[in-house]
Amino acid sequence: MFEQQPENLQLHVRQLASVAQQKSEPSAWFEVLYAEAQGDTTQIPWAKLAPHPYLQEWLAEHQPFAFGQKALVIGCGLGDDAEALANLGFEVTAFDISPTAIAWCQERFPNSAVNYVVADLFAVTAQQWHLGFDFVFECRNIQALPLNVRYAAISSVASFVAPGG
Repeated sequence: MFEQQPENLQLHVRQLASVAQQKSEPSAWFEVLYAEAQGDTTQIPWAKLAPHPYLQEWLAEHQPFAFGQKALVIGCGLGDDAEALANLGFEVTAFDISPTAIAWCQERFPNSAVNYVVADLFAVTAQQWHLGFDFVFECRNIQALPLNVRYAAISSVASFVAPGG
């Protein structure tokens, strides 16, 4: 996540994450970072303004998809992964805990078919999206969380995948 970021940005992100963990709010720091960035993508370490290369590679190797399959993008950030899936014909829901990130997505992609939603991976109700998606994409989120909450995060991610998804 930090391989090419300035050292001061790396340190700032680590400090934000540490403060959030001390407050037992392990994902609260994402909103702080997006809000502080004030529209400057260079202040978001994972913002590449393009779909993740691993997603692009996987999609290229696994096409075609049935038009209208449902996809969920977890921790969608600035929306590039969600838009890539929508462009392939997926019906996409993308969420992030950060209201600022979601607003940024809507600003970047004003005519998007993606349903951008503010949601917390740890507080999604069981029935809200349970087993509801043919394709679920999570990248750069779980590894940014403290070890003690990763199992819960992974369980939540798995709960969204439909049978056969």
